[in-house]
Amino acid sequence: MVRELTILTVLGTAFISSGTPAAATVPLEGARAVARPDRRSGAETQALDHLLERSGLRVQLESLSAGVRVQFLRGRGRLSGQDRLTIDQIVSERFAAEALYARISREFAPHLDAAKMAKALAWYDSPLGKRITGLELAALVFDGGPRAAADLENDRPSPRRLALIERLDAGGGASETTVDVTMAIVRSLTRAFQPALPAVRRLNPGQLEEELVRARNRTREQIRAACLVSMLLAYRTLSDRELEQYVQFVESEAGLWYMSVMNSTLLIAVDVAADAVAAELVTAVPQLVGDLR
Repeated sequence: MVRELTILTVLGTAFISSGTPAAATVPLEGARAVARPDRRSGAETQALDHLLERSGLRVQLESLSAGVRVQFLRGRGRLSGQDRLTIDQIVSERFAAEALYARISREFAPHLDAAKMAKALAWYDSPLGKRITGLELAALVFDGGPRAAADLENDRPSPRRLALIERLDAGGGASETTVDVTMAIVRSLTRAFQPALPAVRRLNPGQLEEELVRARNRTREQIRAACLVSMLLAYRTLSDRELEQYVQFVESEAGLWYMSVMNSTLLIAVDVAADAVAAELVTAVPQLVGDLR
């Protein structure tokens, strides 16, 4: 899915305004409750690595890592060059693609299902599956820019194609996961810097959660719209029939399993990284609180 692209699109807006069906992210507590012990065989480990590679995860995480670094530095012009360098070093280390990948693989392991994994891998190894993954990775680098968006506005998708994209978003949980990931980063930063705020501006845990819920609601529809546009652009060279085949995979038992676990493990990885970044920034760059007021 193109959730990584849309995450990067909306992160900056979420930072400012807060001052990715059944396959949407599984609640973490529930996911862990039904997980089996991590007793992977060598064959299962190899199959999981193959599946993650075929789905383009590593490249997607490299793009996500680079984009998060950019967004953390955006609008920080009042900080010194050294402070900006410190921020970049901390974010680069904690959001390193390899670190995120390792966490996702580790969290994914307890939810392995050999039969579903084989079917998911068969899809990603198919000619159409490979082509779609290629389109998703290409969209991370070049989405066509303003001209492509203008063309989309002038040549609007048919109701059938839009319905397919909406089903793809619902089945793959792209927009919901994007919201979850964005808010995980915002929540970590906001909580970490609360003690540094003037007393009159501090919020108790309940008030803070209410503010975060309001921020989520403000950005939810905007994020969903961005996800739909990103997918329309990324898959614009696919025929309706090819797009429908992708939707059928995503809505299949194997597709729902893969998208659901992937979304949950991505959120866990980002949440861990964001908490670590926030904790380090409070000590290393306490003056950053001025930008978060």
